[in-house]
Amino acid sequence: MLPASSISYFAPEILITVWAMALLLLEAFLELSPRAVAAAALAGILTTAVVTLFIDPTATLFWGGMCKWDGAAKFYHLFFLAVVALVIWMGDEVQQPVPHGGGEFVVLPLFTTAGLMLLASANDFMLLFIALELVTISFYILVAYQRRSLVALEAGVKYLILGGLSSAFLVMGVAYIFGLTGTTRFDLLWNFYHLGHHALTAGVSFGLLLVLTGIGFKVAMVPFHSWAPDVYEGAPNSITAFLSVGSKAGGLIILMRVVLGIFDYPAASAIWVPILTVGAIASLLLGNLAAIPQRNLKRMLGYSSVGHTGFILVAIIGASVSLTGKVNPFSTEGANGQIAVDVYLISYLLATFAAFIVLAILERRLPGLEIHHLAGLSQRSPLLAATFALSLVSLAGVPPLSGFIAKFLVILVAWHNGLYTLLGFVIFAAVAAFYYYLGPIKAMYWSEPLDETPIRLNRVTSGVLIALIVLLIGTGFWAQSMGALVNGATLADNGKPTSTPVALVQH
Repeated sequence: MLPASSISYFAPEILITVWAMALLLLEAFLELSPRAVAAAALAGILTTAVVTLFIDPTATLFWGGMCKWDGAAKFYHLFFLAVVALVIWMGDEVQQPVPHGGGEFVVLPLFTTAGLMLLASANDFMLLFIALELVTISFYILVAYQRRSLVALEAGVKYLILGGLSSAFLVMGVAYIFGLTGTTRFDLLWNFYHLGHHALTAGVSFGLLLVLTGIGFKVAMVPFHSWAPDVYEGAPNSITAFLSVGSKAGGLIILMRVVLGIFDYPAASAIWVPILTVGAIASLLLGNLAAIPQRNLKRMLGYSSVGHTGFILVAIIGASVSLTGKVNPFSTEGANGQIAVDVYLISYLLATFAAFIVLAILERRLPGLEIHHLAGLSQRSPLLAATFALSLVSLAGVPPLSGFIAKFLVILVAWHNGLYTLLGFVIFAAVAAFYYYLGPIKAMYWSEPLDETPIRLNRVTSGVLIALIVLLIGTGFWAQSMGALVNGATLADNGKPTSTPVALVQH
């Protein structure tokens, strides 16, 4: 394990940032090809992941208490590194080639990942906002990267305007909280209410509402979801997958830090639980019902993403009343909402990237990405058809794939914590999802191909697709092992500030 110091806990962020800046300079002065930049970026990601693995996950505050390193931070650091590795490989291997001098398309995701990792460690609203802006500014550029495409420019402008608005809500909420409590640190706010027994004032309640509004945009929660379908359709496929998984996970870790780490007591729960409950129900209904009439595959997955936000919100709501301690999430003893969130994100990562890798490949070989363009794909490329079908079936929650385990955990959380109304909407949304997820599968396997030319894949792409298929199936069969892994990785301190003193690392 690395020694306890601010530098050691900041090592992943420092390493990935320095690597990104070095690549940007090397690409500019040595005129490296995009493929060489991508290979170097993947090497940097692997190095950062190895360093992260050796950092002790014991709950520790550092950098003046503004950052916190714990099991959850370590888990999400590794999660974001896995996401960006797939994004960079996907952009280089299966997407339209980036023109010469386009190394920033590889480097910007590294800066985005540095921001996401800071979000995972943030213990202060000020650092959280800085990290969030690093993430969103990078995404503004990446979404509109295809400057000659009107659809991409429209997506970029919408994301920019709504992203700026959401940041304004978040900052205003933080200002209210700071002005009335005198601190922006999460652990001090927790002590202020839990140990100091202070009453929740109307001003702080309003500030919490504004913060939830800002976070709601990041996770595409209804009614802050309107950007998702347009941005999903207009952004490059690798960036769409990055937004769908990375940005959503970043918003969710913020949400859990705030509502489960600071405001998890009756007076505050009476405010945020109803808000998230309404948001979860609206997301479950609108996301899944609006996806049904969609013919464009990327827009369909955009609305689907809104629906998946609803599922995850149910798990977060359940986490506020779930059983404490490390429980077995696959037994009848109880269900822990935080475990359900982590397992859901792993499953969502596998299925989403499998789907978008296939779409990126098909975008260069089909006249469009409408459902009818998939006709007869199973005859042209059995591997692409199988990968896309399994990814959709996993997102729908069909056993024994990982998506089934994820949704089963959410149902278990709702059932064991008495969230019966939410449970009804979860089951309805899960059933509704079957309808639109089976549409593309029907086109691939039961329709005559529009073009009978075989689609041939190189060995690397075929290997990645096969690996994703194995993981989608394997994580469903070995759910017990996955649950135990996530349990040990994320609940070292139960996800909350401790009432006992934690180590402060001098910098």
